[in-house]
Amino acid sequence: MSEKVSSHNTPEVCRGLKHQGDIEGEHQNEHHDEHQNEHQNEHHDEHQNDELRNYNSRPIIDFYQKVYSKQNYHSAQEKRRQYEKCNNKLAPIQAMLELMDSFVDPSDPDVDLPNSLHAYQTAERIRRDYPDDKEFQVVGLVHDLGKVLFSFGESSEWIVGDTFILGCEFPETMVCHDLVKLNQDYKKPQYQGLGIYQPNCGLDSTLVSFGHDEYLYMVLKNNYPKHHLSESSLRVIRYHSLYPFHDKGSYQELLNDDDKHVLFPALKKFNKYDLYSKLDRDFIVTPEIKHYYDQLLKEYFPEPLWW
Repeated sequence: MSEKVSSHNTPEVCRGLKHQGDIEGEHQNEHHDEHQNEHQNEHHDEHQNDELRNYNSRPIIDFYQKVYSKQNYHSAQEKRRQYEKCNNKLAPIQAMLELMDSFVDPSDPDVDLPNSLHAYQTAERIRRDYPDDKEFQVVGLVHDLGKVLFSFGESSEWIVGDTFILGCEFPETMVCHDLVKLNQDYKKPQYQGLGIYQPNCGLDSTLVSFGHDEYLYMVLKNNYPKHHLSESSLRVIRYHSLYPFHDKGSYQELLNDDDKHVLFPALKKFNKYDLYSKLDRDFIVTPEIKHYYDQLLKEYFPEPLWW
């Protein structure tokens, strides 16, 4: 994907989807083999899917109690304003990835290891199926780096967990939906139905609960052109935790055509690598893997970023 961040959404998705005419000829067999490998791996993973995203444990329930009691329309706006200037620290992205060595996501029932390991797991799964799509691999590696919020003293309910749209009715597809009644906005009449939004306004016009997704999106937007990720990749990063949308199909009335036909398939495609990589229990970051991604980060992030 060669397009850069712009003020409008682009029709490319995370893999740098090319038009049919561009992939004919010498690339056709390679394209077929990639998708054949992808579907074979996906079929194997789906048999193990029941192991993932089990939210019935007490620590997870306690976590979402905090999320829903603290994240409302007003407080999320305030939190976004707190970080939107990205003036906490100037650092290369490699240094922020290393910070993930000391962070374990308390909201994730599938991971009890440092988040840096999950970053490499996701990127390596993508590289296995798409060895030539470097940008997709980079997105897999950095998608969770917004969790460096913990290094600024931020509490976990503002960093991790499934995200959801504020300013409208809470869908029943949200994790631990019975706890949503703890939210200050739960019974406010102005937030019922579509709430403050117009039909088909688009996800970019909504306020999503604050977390590492939105924070990293702001960092990347504010630091352009110091990196070479496209706008389509940034949107995958921004919405990858919005599970009520890309996993359960909620918020249909708010979606515009780009959300439906570009963002949604891109998120579905990315999510299987983000989710199923957690099944790689014996994964080890070898020196070869580390060197490969060090070089890739230098290519896509040649300058330090403001965080």
